[in-house]
Amino acid sequence: MSHIQCLWVCLGFFMLLVDFIQPIGLNVCNRSQVVTYKRYVERSRVIPYQHRSFWSGWQTKYRTEYYTDEETAYRTVMRPSCCEGYEGSVENCKPVCRQQCPQHGFCSSPNTCSCNAGYGGIDCHPVCPTVCGKNEFCDRPGVCSCQNGYKRTSPSDNCLPVCEKECGHHSFCSEPGKCECEPGYEKVGNGTVFPDGYKNNSNGNCSPICPKDCGQNSRCVRPGVCECENGYAGDDGGTNCRPVCSTCPENGLCLSPGVCVCKPGYVMRNDLCQPHCEKCSDNAHCVAPNQCECFPGYESSGADKKCVPKCSKGCTNGFCFAPETCVCSIGYQMGPNQVCEPKCSLNCVHGKCTSPETCTCDPGYRFKDNSHHECDPICDSGCSNGHCVAPNFCICHDGYQLNSTNPVTSMCQPICKGCQFGDCVAPNVCECNVGYENINGLCELQTTTDSYEYSTTTVELQSSTVDPQLQTSTSEVPHSNCTAGCMCWIEYDGMGTFNTQVCQDLC
Repeated sequence: MSHIQCLWVCLGFFMLLVDFIQPIGLNVCNRSQVVTYKRYVERSRVIPYQHRSFWSGWQTKYRTEYYTDEETAYRTVMRPSCCEGYEGSVENCKPVCRQQCPQHGFCSSPNTCSCNAGYGGIDCHPVCPTVCGKNEFCDRPGVCSCQNGYKRTSPSDNCLPVCEKECGHHSFCSEPGKCECEPGYEKVGNGTVFPDGYKNNSNGNCSPICPKDCGQNSRCVRPGVCECENGYAGDDGGTNCRPVCSTCPENGLCLSPGVCVCKPGYVMRNDLCQPHCEKCSDNAHCVAPNQCECFPGYESSGADKKCVPKCSKGCTNGFCFAPETCVCSIGYQMGPNQVCEPKCSLNCVHGKCTSPETCTCDPGYRFKDNSHHECDPICDSGCSNGHCVAPNFCICHDGYQLNSTNPVTSMCQPICKGCQFGDCVAPNVCECNVGYENINGLCELQTTTDSYEYSTTTVELQSSTVDPQLQTSTSEVPHSNCTAGCMCWIEYDGMGTFNTQVCQDLC
């Protein structure tokens, strides 16, 4: 590899490394967030189908079918966001101050205002290095200006009062709009005769006389007539003059003409008097002086006065993460009814997931051997020689049939043809009763050397007089302890001899 190729490879690796380690931004914190995603799971179901056999005809059988299903799952991811007390994008998280910072100030950290360069104090007023002179104020950082009603004749002069009308001889402007005589001089009327109700004022002009003091914010405009000053309004007589403001916000007071201030416990924000609280918890806002109220969807948790999200239906097996939003605990997942249901990693066959990773069989089912999630149906009769496909629902194997219509007690018995005097022990396998023998596939009466012989007529009579229903449930054979003209019977069932040896007269 040449030096140039090596240089390009190193440069590309360096750019990838810089892009990987580049920080998102300052004041960024990782917060956990629950998100949903789709996943595929293997499930099974039992499907019935019709099967035709030679012996039993059409029968319903069942087979298990496996399929893939999509389900919603939950996982917690860490996502960057601005730390508490900051807002904005993760690339530029800016601090938040609940109270608006003063002019010439900025929010430097959560709920902390700092002044711009050249300004200081709580209200961030301009700062001058040296103390300004008389009738001056610090107008801008390092710049002193004259107060209203004062001006300089040159940049190096002091601020002097300004009188709109020029003061006369031997007088000077002592304060804005007011002339005074020089020391050793006094103002005289120059022999002027004033009309009734007027007097000489300090400027040598005629002014009306009011017997009573007009009061604060009022002036005498005509003899005996008071009138509120501009920007004030009061009674018809010009008394009780109060400042007038065009509109003051709710919870505000008119302090002076056109100047509104907020009532105690309220502060001015965006031309509105808003209540002031020392501190409200997260998810709450100030609704009255030092009175906080939770946002809609939140409620107070109690003594700590924290506002927590509210879920009106509760969050069984989970916790309320946001208003009307539940997050399920570990081992549970959100069901279709918006209720946290237990979660089992293996599908509960013929059962329900009643707790995390715990299946409970449906009624009429029990767990399959060595399994805790597959349930097999229960047949009370045992379903020998058959297959139990549902609770007390047995399907017999080929060559067997149910011996009754009662699903609880019915059993699968083998099917034989021509097994009248014997027991059908297997499909088409007949075991003859005592005293009979299998001759050409049929149970015939044995030929014996007993001193008592039975004629064909006797056998036929025996067959005709025996109750057919009794033949299906018991086996009857002649007994040797019989006298002439009588026959003795022994009845058998699956447990052995059914009754005692009693001879009955069949004649």
